[in-house]
Amino acid sequence: MFTFNTLKEVPLHITNNVSNNNFLNYLKNGQWQNISEYEFVQYVYKLSHAFKMAGVDRGTTVAIVSNSSPFWLMIDYALQDIGAISVPIFANIAKENFTYELKDANIEYIYIASQERYEQIKEHINSLSLVITHNVKCDNDNSIDFNSFIDVPAKKSDNSVDENDIATIIYTSGSTGVPKGVELTHKNIVSQIKETSRQFSLLEDDIALSFLPLAHIFERMVMSYYLTCGISIYFTDDVKNVGNLIKDVKPSIMTAVPRLLDKIYVKMHDNIKTAPLFKRVIAGLAFSEADNKNLDTTTILTPIFKKLVYPKLLEALGGNIRFVICGGAPLSMKVERFFTNIGLEIYQGYGLTETSPVVCANSPLNKKPFTCGKAFGKAEVKIANDSELYTRGSYLMRGYHKQIEKTNNSIDKDGWFHTGDLAAIDRDGFITINGRKKELFKTSNGKYISAIHIEQLLTQNRWCDYAVVVADNKPYVSAFLFLDSISIKEYAKLKHLTYEDIPALYNSKPVQKLIKQLINRVNRHLNHEEKIRKHYLVTEEATIDNHILTPSMKVSREAVYKKYEDVIKSLYGEVL
Repeated sequence: MFTFNTLKEVPLHITNNVSNNNFLNYLKNGQWQNISEYEFVQYVYKLSHAFKMAGVDRGTTVAIVSNSSPFWLMIDYALQDIGAISVPIFANIAKENFTYELKDANIEYIYIASQERYEQIKEHINSLSLVITHNVKCDNDNSIDFNSFIDVPAKKSDNSVDENDIATIIYTSGSTGVPKGVELTHKNIVSQIKETSRQFSLLEDDIALSFLPLAHIFERMVMSYYLTCGISIYFTDDVKNVGNLIKDVKPSIMTAVPRLLDKIYVKMHDNIKTAPLFKRVIAGLAFSEADNKNLDTTTILTPIFKKLVYPKLLEALGGNIRFVICGGAPLSMKVERFFTNIGLEIYQGYGLTETSPVVCANSPLNKKPFTCGKAFGKAEVKIANDSELYTRGSYLMRGYHKQIEKTNNSIDKDGWFHTGDLAAIDRDGFITINGRKKELFKTSNGKYISAIHIEQLLTQNRWCDYAVVVADNKPYVSAFLFLDSISIKEYAKLKHLTYEDIPALYNSKPVQKLIKQLINRVNRHLNHEEKIRKHYLVTEEATIDNHILTPSMKVSREAVYKKYEDVIKSLYGEVL
């Protein structure tokens, strides 16, 4: 039973209820370093004391610029102990958004644990009161090394903290313009932790592998739940190393985004193509069944596949996985069906930064495949006349920082938050998300097109990383494709292609034919008005720096439209 009502109380809860020598684990020079629950709490109170001595007090905003690690959590909970406001900033954020957020949040103190990011922003932090660096070589006069900073006795702050105080300001990705600072209170986050504990029971020996950014509220809230349960948490050093670390750590639980499951799905299917003939035949039959069999049904071959094939596939997830919680974007039915049929328990949910984050979720208490579950705890939900999902409850943000008008435009006079997502609620209360309201396009022929559905189909393969559909007020559907350059180069090597650069490679006949075949396959699953008539292969890599990707690694539709405005015109024969 969780009796705490603020994040300030969490370290005390850990002290009284947790005993784990491998509480938090991180890689240093390729070796796992362990931090016990006692050491974690001591770090928190040392940092709390140090921040207080440096001038941080209740209501002070402090930025955290770091990849996810135990130290990220220590900083955050030290600030919560004081009643200060933590402002997480994605380590890969665009420079102009970084400077905007520093100013908008009135940042005077910052913790930074990225040499690369420090080099890019050091001129912008010269004027701050204090810069705490961790494993960073710096030449700022206002900086102090982490180990020197915490060279003080552990001392819990005597500041009082109310559950309605702001705990954090989290800036949205800015995919539609200037980032908005979402103000979340202690009550917002704690209510989510408590409801998560009711719906997802953890075991004492559970192991979690964390690879999503703590700057995102999804991973941060779940991580707080892990902390309060006392399980062992392992942090990845690099998201590209997840596949290897899964086999090393053998986690029992993970949070993931659909793109990771998509990539694992594609890789599993690709691997059987190169297997010896006998294995290829058996695996082909097993994969076909997993791809197509209705859930909770059995064929004559199912027991054989469960014994000989599916356990080996689950070894790719460490072989010890109990369940995966999936959120952040829609999970396709195709991928969910496959993993469920091979024995992976997936609980899909839905939420937003503004809702701390969970609005609804499947869980061991209630689950229906291909939905986002029921309303989470005491969350209220309803569907507006235009199918937009509205929600309200204790998890709903206090508002957008310094943006009263935008807050009032998002939360109506009755307290309902307009999510901007189109949804349906079935008779059993399970919610299905049908895409963003702004991503339901109407063609010039009056037909409505769901961009997300088409984009999912385009990226469920090894060749295409991202896709952006163009259709709004257009006579037909077109698509921008961002290819996986590594896979395309491997294909070129297999076909003995020679090329000068990426544009030349993408423009080669074999690659053009490969992508045309991909689009033809996708079109077979689309209605007439949804079919992709034209496409454009983007040779520029999608990155944070060029604004095509948001810090949470989603494609900014608006950025693509703006950057490739002339290309869009040419696709439709419009005058440039």
